Amino acid sequence: MADPSASEPGPLTGRWRRVSDSDCARAYPAGLVIGPGSRYRAVGGADRGLPVWDVGTARMPDGTTLTMSTSSDELVSYRLDATADRFTVTTPDGCTLTYEREE
Repeated sequence: MADPSASEPGPLTGRWRRVSDSDCARAYPAGLVIGPGSRYRAVGGADRGLPVWDVGTARMPDGTTLTMSTSSDELVSYRLDATADRFTVTTPDGCTLTYEREE
């Protein structure tokens, strides 16, 4: 297992906006700010109900996994596909959501 203390989300640092509009994607915040030190915060709420992500930690234990703390403080690992200006995660239940860089 990868060491989570050495897994800052370097390539994902910055401001992101959700471009996915599926029903399942709308449970996630409209935007994210991922900062150094493995911290993130939601910008804008989810389009429905309590967002899955609000504020917490974001880690990349490897190049294809993003582990984030959820609004219920659970650590959840997502399959990750990232480029410089876009990242897509697939949730454990199969929802795919994409964020694009704002900066």
